[in-house]
Amino acid sequence: MSKDARNVPALRFKGYSDAWEKRKFKDLVVRVNKTSDDSTIPSVEFEDIISKQGRLNKDVRLKINSKQGIYFEPQDVLFGKLRPYLQNWLFPSFYGRAVGDFWVLRANSSVLSEYLFVLIQSPRFQIVANISSGTKMPRSDWNTVSNTSFPIPVQSEQRKIWQLFNVLDNLIAATQSRLSSLELLKKSLLQDLFI
Repeated sequence: MSKDARNVPALRFKGYSDAWEKRKFKDLVVRVNKTSDDSTIPSVEFEDIISKQGRLNKDVRLKINSKQGIYFEPQDVLFGKLRPYLQNWLFPSFYGRAVGDFWVLRANSSVLSEYLFVLIQSPRFQIVANISSGTKMPRSDWNTVSNTSFPIPVQSEQRKIWQLFNVLDNLIAATQSRLSSLELLKKSLLQDLFI
């Protein structure tokens, strides 16, 4: 039997060899729909998220916004279902409101929230999420995504996967911050040298 037929990825952490269990997405998460317009909690909108990085581009606690949004808690996963190819996602560490076309996903007991955040970034999830409805303003189709099966490892391996990608995300963020600083330095030097 091939590795693919047994749901065993080509790359594994040492000490893990069991096949991953295939589970439908709807069996892994609860899609939160509770709304709030409480302006005392931060709101997150698409323009607040750095696309493909899952980080905020500003301190959303400083924004004043009374728009209604889906209430989320720390460890929920926000997935931007509008124009999913833009890859707007967030793993918040605070309570807030997701304003706009977001799915707020809460992991159930079989999957770690951290792993869920990595899963929604995977190529397989992105392909399924981009099977959308609408042409001008395409949106991910919940029925399609929720009924798609994804391979899920045991929780200890989920944790290791999250830790690996968390380190990579932090390195990418630090590198991009350094790059931005160097670009500002170059711009300043060009302005000062070429009068």
